[in-house]
Amino acid sequence: MTVHPGNLAGRPPMGQKKPRERQRKPRKALRKISRKRQKYLDSPERLAGLDHMAAVAMLPCLVCGCSGVEVHHEGKPRSDMKVLPLCPRHHKREYGPGAYHYSPRAFYALHGTSEALLKRVDEMLAAYEADCLGAWF
Repeated sequence: MTVHPGNLAGRPPMGQKKPRERQRKPRKALRKISRKRQKYLDSPERLAGLDHMAAVAMLPCLVCGCSGVEVHHEGKPRSDMKVLPLCPRHHKREYGPGAYHYSPRAFYALHGTSEALLKRVDEMLAAYEADCLGAWF
């Protein structure tokens, strides 16, 4: 039997390794929702907020007018009725100085106050609804 020069132990090949069996961790129980949270999730205000956010998501970007927007919540406390349609370029921090999350102060200085932007969104929604209704009649 000839031994391969790289085989220092002088033994035949052992074959492939057998896969180790993983020990599965027990799953955590789902977190219970408090009564107060469940009441809010079922409330008409929450459902109206979801409808409003869906309508705002259909609008073009408030800054550049492109489609494919993300809904940005305005003000504190956060409300689903106070949202802005912003494209990722004007919303996310990664896109640099023109983005809201890069510098909110610079964003407001460039595009107007929060109240003015929300008023503009309401005007856009009214025009969108009038345009949709006009197509039906």
